[in-house]
Amino acid sequence: QQRNVAGKSNAKNAMNPILLVRVTYLLATTTGGGHGGRWRGATSPNSAGRGNRKIRGASVAAGRGVGRNRYTRQGIKKRPSNASNGESKQEELHPLPPLTEPNGSRPSYFTCRHNYENTLIDEIQRYARISGGEVMASSPYPGLVRVEDDKDLLPTLYDPVYALQSMPHCAVVEAESIKGIAREVIAALLSDDGANIDEKSEAQSQRLRMAKRGSLIIHPLVPGMCKGQTSPFWLHRSEKIGEELSKMLKKSYPAARKAAPDSDGNGTQPNERWMLQMMLQSPSIAAASLVQCQHVGQGRDATWPNSLHPLGMARVDIEERMPSSAYRKLMEGLECMGVGPSREATVVDLGASPGGWTAAVRRCFGCRVIAVDRSEVDPALMRDGMVDFVQGDAFSFEPPRELRDDLWMISDVIAYPERATELLSRWCGEKWASNMIVTMKFQGDEPDLDELDRAASIVKECGYHCRVKHFFNNKNEVTFMVSEKNGERERNDLEKGAVGNPMFSAL
Repeated sequence: QQRNVAGKSNAKNAMNPILLVRVTYLLATTTGGGHGGRWRGATSPNSAGRGNRKIRGASVAAGRGVGRNRYTRQGIKKRPSNASNGESKQEELHPLPPLTEPNGSRPSYFTCRHNYENTLIDEIQRYARISGGEVMASSPYPGLVRVEDDKDLLPTLYDPVYALQSMPHCAVVEAESIKGIAREVIAALLSDDGANIDEKSEAQSQRLRMAKRGSLIIHPLVPGMCKGQTSPFWLHRSEKIGEELSKMLKKSYPAARKAAPDSDGNGTQPNERWMLQMMLQSPSIAAASLVQCQHVGQGRDATWPNSLHPLGMARVDIEERMPSSAYRKLMEGLECMGVGPSREATVVDLGASPGGWTAAVRRCFGCRVIAVDRSEVDPALMRDGMVDFVQGDAFSFEPPRELRDDLWMISDVIAYPERATELLSRWCGEKWASNMIVTMKFQGDEPDLDELDRAASIVKECGYHCRVKHFFNNKNEVTFMVSEKNGERERNDLEKGAVGNPMFSAL
């Protein structure tokens, strides 16, 4: 019995080295490779400033310090914070604009789809040369163009094809605090400081005082919005400045107050639209523009600058499955026009396959669609009783006479620019449709602005209103929006949210 006890004791002692090795290895891996577990969240002396050392793809500090901060208590990985790497990202515009002086020249800003800044600059400079002069244009940030027009060659409400939004004649001010920036903006735009009166600002102040209640809209902006960022830098600060602007303006300008209710107690939106846009250039520098918008289309909300959508950008995504993503171009065009087909209307979709535009019309408006293409559209649309598929050439199709009283034509067909001009000329000349949305696609890297102008002139000569835009979802193409002038048909204004929603909020 004693020998058995002694044997068990010896076996137990024989396992101690193995346990010792395991414990030593465990301690080494959990304390950072022999650094005594002192650098929780700090940099290891041997890590050359990299924060954590990696072993087999896992962080040495997992569960400690830095690693623990990556997850919530429920074990969900946190989204990366913009503040954590703010020093490594340069969000200020470069170069920063000089501050403006009373009665001095003011820059104008235009936004566009990022990567198309040079195209917009070329279009602006082309217009200035036709007007007999030159302007200085540059892009201080992706999706943003700044224009110095000392000779006033550009109209105040100049509407370039490649611009999503316009900020005419901006005052550039500087202050450290939120309230300070708001005060400087009002003083510069409305000459409310009593000193160094700017003649244009003084005249604008008098006009704004006479504007109807609820006619002023404030757009607080930051540069990151130009790229479609959902949570750009300085957004919270910009929104707070916008709120201060609203509070200060309400004291003296009825236009900044809520619109007067109608007989049913509902708020009414006056036809007159004023817009104050304020974009931070840095945390302490802001460019601000105040202008009365003009109506540029059939729709109630079709204005320039775009008063409904900050920076002219709309969220037009459809969650359900669509035959193609090209439907977003159509949705942006409809949102820009501010009108859409009624449920009793018929829409002809030329070059419909695979059916993205047809599906969008059916989903948003529920009206009948005639889809014309050599190839069939999506099987779900082929089974839709409200979709009539016509197999044939989009350019030779003629709509039935009995449908021409309330007819829309839409087309996203791939063809040379001249073919799009021919299509518009034929349909407008015959007056087959009351409204049309047609894309013109370009060859190579540069747009054919001469052909674009020729097509727009033909449409206007046929008695239609024509506006052309390069939207956020357009690539090497532009979208023609055509509608009857003073038509007898009842206008079908789009309700908010029927097609798209503003990507960013306004005040």
